[in-house]
Order: sequence, then C-alpha cells, then structure tokens
Amino acid sequence: MLGIIVKKIWKNFIVYILTFEILFQLLFFFNFDFIKQPILFYNGYCDQKYWNLYDKKTNIGDDISYHPILTYKKNETNVPENFLKNIKINKKKFDKNKISLYGSSYINHDNLKSILENNKDIEFTNYALDSYGLDQIYLSYKLTAHLNQNRTILFGFLLEDLDRSLFHLRDYQKAKFIFRDNNFYLNNVPVNLNLKTDKVYDFYLYRFLKNFYDLLINDFDPRYSECHISHKKKLFDYFLKNIVEDAEKLNQKIIFITFNSKEDLIKDTNWRYKYMRNYFAKNNIEHIDSLKIMKKNLSEKDEKLEDYFGYDNHNSMKSFQYIYNEFIKLYKAM
Repeated sequence: MLGIIVKKIWKNFIVYILTFEILFQLLFFFNFDFIKQPILFYNGYCDQKYWNLYDKKTNIGDDISYHPILTYKKNETNVPENFLKNIKINKKKFDKNKISLYGSSYINHDNLKSILENNKDIEFTNYALDSYGLDQIYLSYKLTAHLNQNRTILFGFLLEDLDRSLFHLRDYQKAKFIFRDNNFYLNNVPVNLNLKTDKVYDFYLYRFLKNFYDLLINDFDPRYSECHISHKKKLFDYFLKNIVEDAEKLNQKIIFITFNSKEDLIKDTNWRYKYMRNYFAKNNIEHIDSLKIMKKNLSEKDEKLEDYFGYDNHNSMKSFQYIYNEFIKLYKAM
C-alpha cells in the first residue's frame, strides 16, 4: 500500500515538473517579455546567460568611439589599438603635477570630474569609462602606460567591477581573459560589435529554483554569491601583479581607490572587500578605502547615509569630496 502511494506521489511530481518546464519553454519560445527577465533565472555576477538574456544596451554618446580591444574609449584620449611590444623607457624626472586616471563610472563621474577640475595645480588625464570591468581598466592601462611614465597613476573601481571580467558580453561585446595552461590569454579580440548574441536554451524550472535558493541563502543579494571565487581572485592577482611590475619599470607611483555600493554601509561587506583590502595591505600597495572613509565620517558628523549617494547610486558630491581629500593627502605624502 505504501509503495503504491509513494509511486503515485512520485508520478504526480514528475508530471508537475514536466508541465511547468513545458510552460517555461513555450513562454520563452514565444518571447513573452514578462518571463524573459534574467534576474529570475541567473545571477549577473556569475552567469554569462544572464547577459545573453539582458536586452538593455548602453547608450553610446558622440564623445565615445569604438576600440578593438576595449570596445569603447573616449574620443579625447589617445589609446593605441595594439599593445606596444618594446616600450622605450623615458628616464625623466618624476612629474608631480601630472596624474593619469583609470577606472569605470566612479572615476568618470561628473561629481568627481568637477572636483578634479577645481585643482588647477595638477594636470589630470582620465581614461576611465562607464561600464568598464576591471579587465577593461587593466587593458586601458596596458595600452597607454608607456604614454604616462614618471607620474602618479590612480585606479578606481567598484568592487563588483571585478565580476565583469568573467564575461565576453554584458550590455555590449567585450574582450575576455581565458585561463589555459596556467596562464591568462586575451580572447574575443578584435571586438566584433555585430556579433549575434547566443540564444539561451536551458532547463528553466531548474534554473528558476536554483536561482531562488541561491538568493535565499545570500540574503537576496546576488553579490554575496561566491561563484567562480577562485577564478575571480586569480584574475585580480594577474591584473595587479602586471600593473605593479609595469609601474616600477615606468617610474609610476600607483594608488588604488575601491568604491562601494550603498548596501555595504548597511550590512556586512561581501568577500571582495575583505580579499582586496588584505591583498593591498599584504603587497604594500597604496589603497584608499572609500567604505572606511564614509563610515568614519558618518560616525563623526551629523550626516545621513543618504547624503553620501546620488540618484544614480554613485557617490554624491559630498562623499566624493571626502574620498578626494584622502587621495590628495596620500598623494602629497608619497
């Protein structure tokens, strides 16, 4: 009797699974937009298929142009289209009045650029661009480092910019580093903007349930997932080691600023913060910790968390100023 009941329950379970899976497949096949939401099935910090489903594209302004390795660059910056094999070392005196900046939307933010423009004593060259991953930041430095010898180099990025290095496609096609034979190699270059996005085929019910479970155990914050953590750490180590080696050859002083989202001031930080902070300290790399700066000011001043972030979830003019003040202090002491 018990065996019959178990068999019936199992049979019904299989029927329900197949029914829901067929329903998902039909909804995807007929392109029902309400169901084709990447966040329902995938983690944007882990899964390439998330970005294959993502249909929002970056608006490219007239001040931006195509680049075969970076995908995009600012028109105002001189970025070679190939890596220089033999770099000529320019043995000039260190120029304290020149700083080159590399990063993503934080370093390229209007609030920060406005603060930089007020400093008439320093000439800033800003290679940063919105939506750059840490891989593109690294590549932009490798392509232009020889043009910026004997000066200070400032790198700034959101912690999660590291995760963007996993993908060959986000809101546009991009280069990707692949790990093979114990080394990293650059793939998907020159970047083809007309390359068709791979169609997403999957077992959607399984993906939906797995994604929901992952969100559940990570406080419904996909950033907390430790997916591909070993590979991400290898990428970070590869980028930083190469930057430090080049900076020594080219007589550059390097400083890194890590930026955090608003959520990091509300709850515990994720693995990236602890890993990167320890990495910088262990390797004696100058590091400005924006989270530490904001926490310090919040505890000492009559200010609210909302004062530190703008409508676009980036830092406000106030918190950018605090971070910039720490940078200038460190810069002058170097």
